[in-house]
This record gives sequence, structure tokens and C-alpha cells, in this order.
Amino acid sequence: MCKEKCNSMVEKSGSPLNIDVTKIVKYVCIAGVLIVGIVFGTLCYMKILNRQNEIE
Repeated sequence: MCKEKCNSMVEKSGSPLNIDVTKIVKYVCIAGVLIVGIVFGTLCYMKILNRQNEIE
């Protein structure tokens, strides 16, 4: 039922819309990993600087 309805909607509009969900998920995951890496890296860098200041 839905498949027929979707096909008729594509035929009416004249332009098929292809959405590649796998690419969207891939890039969202990569962005998430980069954000977590940046946050974790900056926190570790701040801790290292604080320890060096305590030693001096």
C-alpha cells in the first residue's frame, strides 16, 4: 500500500528523490567521533598543563 502511494507521489512530482541513508549515518558517526576526540583531547591537554604548573 505505501509502496504504491510513494511511487505515485514520485510520478506526480517528476523528480525522484534518492536518499542514501548509509552515507548520512557514516558521516554522522565520523562527526561524533571527531567531536568526542576534540573534547577528550582538550581536557587531557588542560590536565597536563595544570600538572606542569603544580610541579613548577
